[in-house]
Amino acid sequence: MKKASNNSAAAILRQKAEDSLKKKPSKSGSQLSEGDMLKLIHELEVHQIELELQNEELLLAKSTAQETAEKYTELYDFAPSGYFTVSKESKIIDLNLTGSKMLGKERSRLKNSTLNLFISDDTKQIYNLFVEKVFASKVKESCEVILSSNGNSPLYVQLQGIITEKGDQCLITMVDITARKLAEEALIKAGALQSAIFN
Repeated sequence: MKKASNNSAAAILRQKAEDSLKKKPSKSGSQLSEGDMLKLIHELEVHQIELELQNEELLLAKSTAQETAEKYTELYDFAPSGYFTVSKESKIIDLNLTGSKMLGKERSRLKNSTLNLFISDDTKQIYNLFVEKVFASKVKESCEVILSSNGNSPLYVQLQGIITEKGDQCLITMVDITARKLAEEALIKAGALQSAIFN
């Protein structure tokens, strides 16, 4: 299929070249000697080979670019952290698959929704302050919030964000820290229990 499209593109290019040649004034008054014709044929053959080599290089560059794009997509989508691009109003512009799993919805349904709707009421103010500071300070900021549970166990996450070069979007990394938070809470409870027993 690719070869057919390359052939049709080459045919279109050749037709354009022939049309352009017809529009140029002809040099009918000049007669070429046999030696000049052989030189001209040689130059045309060399030029054709140069064009073929350039075409091969372009095809190789295109292939390399596609491979790089596929690797980037794989790294982005299957990273262990959630990646989000949000606007100043916290609207989700883009996100990876891990981010959509953390929010519990399909990626296509999450785009253009507001990220702070997924933050628990207890930590929504922390999140709003985080976004405000990221856009105001233009340096990396971080915070810890809880994602709304929707009947499931709460998901504790750490957010790190920084604005883009244009300053109109924020890049956020979301890391699940639920296990660490539950361990900290268990230690606090154990400490309180131990303190109560010995007092």
